[in-house]
Amino acid sequence: MKRRKEEHLTNSEEDLMEIFWERRVPLTSVEILEIAAGRSWNGKYLHRMLQSLLKKGMIEVCGMEQYGRQYARQFLPAVTKEQYAARLVMSKGIGINSLAEIAVAMVKEAEESDEKELIQQLEGMIEELKQRG
Repeated sequence: MKRRKEEHLTNSEEDLMEIFWERRVPLTSVEILEIAAGRSWNGKYLHRMLQSLLKKGMIEVCGMEQYGRQYARQFLPAVTKEQYAARLVMSKGIGINSLAEIAVAMVKEAEESDEKELIQQLEGMIEELKQRG
């Protein structure tokens, strides 16, 4: 896995990424403004955030949609929520060698009912990694 300089996301950028991660479909700025109607985002501010997320490699343009006589770009996340979380953890100086300790800490933090499912998922991931080589 190649290392690259990661840029921090602002709180608003993280909120926007949450919209992408929750919706899981291509979105235009028009659709985002409708979804985020309760927020104080205007078109200009949203455009700046989208440009910033494009520059940071967090989203990508995946198509165009026509609105009247104009076209709007459609965006999709280029990074999953889990990949972003991994980048945040690594930016804090926590390396791959600490992965097992993080997994154990997460299991301890999980609800007891979720523990068995989490352990099964981890075992499945371990098996997959073993098969890769």
